[in-house]
Amino acid sequence: MSSAALWGGGQVIAKRGLEDTSLALFGFIRSASALVFVVLFGLLTTGFPLPSLGLLMVAILGGVLDSFVGTLLYMIALRGSPAYEVVPLANTAPFWGVVAAVVVLGEAPRLVSFAAAVLVILGAYFLSSHRVRMGVPISRFGPWLALAAGAVWGIAEIAPTKYCLSQGMAPSTYQLMVVAASGAGWGAYLLVRHRFHAVPRSRKGIGIAVLTGFTNLFLGWLLWLFALGHAPASLISPIRGLVVLFGFLASVLILKERPSKRSGIGVLLIIAGVTLVSIAW
Repeated sequence: MSSAALWGGGQVIAKRGLEDTSLALFGFIRSASALVFVVLFGLLTTGFPLPSLGLLMVAILGGVLDSFVGTLLYMIALRGSPAYEVVPLANTAPFWGVVAAVVVLGEAPRLVSFAAAVLVILGAYFLSSHRVRMGVPISRFGPWLALAAGAVWGIAEIAPTKYCLSQGMAPSTYQLMVVAASGAGWGAYLLVRHRFHAVPRSRKGIGIAVLTGFTNLFLGWLLWLFALGHAPASLISPIRGLVVLFGFLASVLILKERPSKRSGIGVLLIIAGVTLVSIAW
């Protein structure tokens, strides 16, 4: 639950940091600061036991997908849409994890998975369609980019993470690879995006990037991996869906956003779908 609170709050606060700071610079500083925290904590505790090269490559792939590609899609969506819409859609990851298990890993589909799919799709409809009715000048692609981020996050969580940990990879090493890979991805994107030209930035944006690097990439992941190692996944997975609730509340309390009734219905439908599929899984 602590991980869910950190992730939900951090995802919302990031919107403030992106107001006057380059998305590419924000993502790079976020990953770089998290890398410092991960290295210091690892050196003071268990260290970083090295597994096989194959496992390292899988972990790196997971880091690129989860903390670079997925986060990039999420942040683009967050810049053009209200956080109370983007956060619920991006955190449909448990649902997409089940989709990946059926499509990629060949697991037998369950009726509950289809029921959850209906709930998630209905929730996405309520969150994305109300803006048309209200005539709000907000990007119409934001919700769908957020949904794509949720799909990328879900696939990255179900495949690389579970595979590496089940093969004996130390959580500290896995987290190190994830953060380092995401930092490399953001660094490359920063160079391509700005090509050594002036990069928009502010103290507020840089400060929030460091803060969310600590709360989301370092502490949130650390607590999540610790929980997975000390409790059954079937018990921990439903809590992942609480990120939607914490993020929705943070958007109202911190950003002072005012969701419509349709948005509230959409959030409840997504929470129901994510929780249902997580419990069944």
